[in-house]
Amino acid sequence: MVTTKKPTIDMLKEIQLFKVFQDHELQQLIGMGASASHEAYSNIVIEGELSWGLYLILEGTVGILKANPVSGNVYDVGQLQEGTYFGEMSLVDENGRSATVRALTDCQVFYISKESFLQFLKANQERKTRFYEKCIKDLVERLRELNDGYVISQYQLWKTALKKEDNEGEAA
Repeated sequence: MVTTKKPTIDMLKEIQLFKVFQDHELQQLIGMGASASHEAYSNIVIEGELSWGLYLILEGTVGILKANPVSGNVYDVGQLQEGTYFGEMSLVDENGRSATVRALTDCQVFYISKESFLQFLKANQERKTRFYEKCIKDLVERLRELNDGYVISQYQLWKTALKKEDNEGEAA
C-alpha cells in the first residue's frame, strides 16, 4: 500500500550517502521517490532478485538475511532502524540483490529507483562527481574495516590453533 509519507531534507542530511548533496538537491530526490508500507515479516527485497534502487527506512526495523552460497543456509546478519538505508550497491552495479531484507515490524520505506537516481546524477556533472567520490571514500573505509577485521580474526584463529597444538603436545 503506497502512502504519502515522505522523508524530510533533515532526515536525508543524516544519511551518510547523501551528505554530499545540497538542500535543493535533496528536495529533488524527495520528489523522485515513492513511499510504501510493509507489514511485519514481509520481504522488501529478496537476495538475487534483479531490482535496482535505494530504500530509506522512515519507520520500523528490518532484518538483513544472507544465504551461504555453499550450504544454502540463511543467516541473520543484522538489523537496520529508522533513518538508515539499504540498496545503495544497486545504484552502481547491475548485480542482483546481495541480501534479503525483511520487515521485522510494520515499516514505512521510501524508494528511489536506480533509473531516477541516475537521471538525477546525469543532470549535473559536478553533482555526479561529488556522489561517486563519496562512494569511493565510503568503499575504501569499508575495505579498511574489513581488512582490519580479517587480520584480527586470522590472528585469533592461529592463536587458538597454536595453543591447541601446544596443549596436545604437552599431553603426549
